[in-house]
Amino acid sequence: MLIREIEPGDRPAVHALLRACGVFTEEEVSTALEVLEVGIAGGLDGDYPAFVIEDEGRVRGYVCVGKTPLTAGTWHLYWICVHPESQRAGVARALQAHVEQFICSRGGERIVLETSSQPGYERTRRFYRCAGYAEVGRIKNFYKTSDDCVIFCKEL
Repeated sequence: MLIREIEPGDRPAVHALLRACGVFTEEEVSTALEVLEVGIAGGLDGDYPAFVIEDEGRVRGYVCVGKTPLTAGTWHLYWICVHPESQRAGVARALQAHVEQFICSRGGERIVLETSSQPGYERTRRFYRCAGYAEVGRIKNFYKTSDDCVIFCKEL
């Protein structure tokens, strides 16, 4: 597997990943694609550095991060997505390790991320816990009634 900076030609593959995952709403996919456009335009020094992971020439996952404004060393993980055919094969773990190393190389001290409390996101929350992230907060009914925002953080 090869992890590399996202390129303009990766847009269709990332769009297909987001749709194939089956957990994101159309609004979430649209938002992810908007952020992706900014990430591609800004590159690794922009607001939303993004990477893809390829296996046999096919994009199997992507991740997008960004330095949190008004902080000295905090970054946010905005999106991580792996094609269902490649899940449970270490793709997300490889992307996670790559962005953690990238963030450290940029002076980052911690990563914050937010996810849903819905049952469909239990695997996601377990993934973050296993990767060393701690649940540090929860905002009740954030996304909608009975859908809390679960906040995780990892010190690097």
